Amino acid sequence: MNTQQGHRLFFALAPGGGVRRQIEQVQSHLQVTGRAANPRQFHATLAFLGLQPARLIPEIRAIASRLSFEPCTVALNKIGRFSRAGVLWLGAGNIPAPLMRFQHSLVDALLEAGIGYDKKAWKFHVTLYRKMRNAPPIMDPVEIEWRLDGFELIESISVRSGVEYHSIGHWKARPGGDLADDV
Repeated sequence: MNTQQGHRLFFALAPGGGVRRQIEQVQSHLQVTGRAANPRQFHATLAFLGLQPARLIPEIRAIASRLSFEPCTVALNKIGRFSRAGVLWLGAGNIPAPLMRFQHSLVDALLEAGIGYDKKAWKFHVTLYRKMRNAPPIMDPVEIEWRLDGFELIESISVRSGVEYHSIGHWKARPGGDLADDV
């Protein structure tokens, strides 16, 4: 990677193995023409930072370490589509208040520190397909309970076969919303 261009970063929630397998089952039962997202890369983006210089990574990690994350549970039970981008996603009909507060505090902290991020309205979702060419499918009712107990800073690295995601910071929630920096 050319470090002159920077590191492509985003904060995300990454599902554990059981939730990941359930999302993969939903994905595999859909009759969609498009490019299936790699199940190892399932995540819900909290804030996309785009290209950032290496010198800012310690500051970005420090910002994350100062935030308070309260564990909560979200139910993945809604399918949706970003038509222009051709993305089919699995999301939640109801976002828990602690998650909304955390996402807002994250982007507020980035803004206060002068760290650039994508300011589009946040939509909690896990991408299932990209470059989808047909109408969204009718999905059987699904309810995947996802316990959120931390978040990650992820670097997206372009490789010959697409992109790879590498966690470069992980913060676990503690009772009361305090964080423990695991990396």
